[in-house]
Amino acid sequence: MSRFPARSIDSQGTDRLSSSTRTVAANASPNSIMTRVFVVVLIGLVILFVAFLVILSTSSHSGQQFSADGFERRKFSYFEILGYRLTATEYFNNTGNLENDLVKQKWITSSGKAKKTDWVTVSHTMHGHTYVSDANILVSYLDMSQPNSVINLARWSRSNPGYASLMWSEIQKMAEGNMYLLVPDIIHHTVSLSQQDDNPIKQPTLKEDESGYDEPISDLSNEAKAEATRKQEEIGKASLDPFLIELYLKAGKAAQDAQEDARARFCFEQVLRLSPESAEAKSALDQLPPAPEKDEAETPEPAAEVSSEEETNL
Repeated sequence: MSRFPARSIDSQGTDRLSSSTRTVAANASPNSIMTRVFVVVLIGLVILFVAFLVILSTSSHSGQQFSADGFERRKFSYFEILGYRLTATEYFNNTGNLENDLVKQKWITSSGKAKKTDWVTVSHTMHGHTYVSDANILVSYLDMSQPNSVINLARWSRSNPGYASLMWSEIQKMAEGNMYLLVPDIIHHTVSLSQQDDNPIKQPTLKEDESGYDEPISDLSNEAKAEATRKQEEIGKASLDPFLIELYLKAGKAAQDAQEDARARFCFEQVLRLSPESAEAKSALDQLPPAPEKDEAETPEPAAEVSSEEETNL
């Protein structure tokens, strides 16, 4: 039997396929086209899905913010593509036990009504990169509250209430003036001060494997505790004031040379707060341009959703 399709030749000599063969060819052509279309559409959908996942992964924004008012912290997250928001910003309270204890002990102040301008972006992760600001310096120290931390500031503060009250209140001022760079200096100076023999509250020496202990002040009566705290404040002020005056003067001059007028002004103003007759600070302030007028007090932002333009300002 012949393997070739039946053919016929018309009266004009034209070679033609038989009607049955034409029918098979006609039926096969649409199916082939549909198959190709389906494959192309499927490949296109896969490409779009992969592209969507890539865009979604790179459009994720997250980070942490800090407020000098009460040392509040919060995490934020949102999605954004080509400058267009896909979701509203979600906030999650991230304030730690140490920060709450500082407010409870009245070592720092808290209005409980942080304004939009109070929030400083500590870290911001986007497009696979994380950007951090100077505020991360203070936040890193606040996170040192584990038993085996190099400097456990939560434990240290409970053991040294007089020194802690001076140190934390000054750190809050530094945070308000955006001078986070000075935080390590005052922390290490005050911690070193507490290790001196003249500390009214003797500090225990812990081994690295110890997970906790009773603070030495817990064994004192209320009267003895108050007296020891008063003596710590007296010793601390005598040591911290000249140290801070020199620190602020040095930082102010550096900021002035860098043309960071706001920081320089803040530093020289702190020198005058500690030493009102400082001619050097007064002269340095006179050389700075006038401070810009402050805007009217803003309404405190609600606890719910707020504008998040400041998230990108590191």
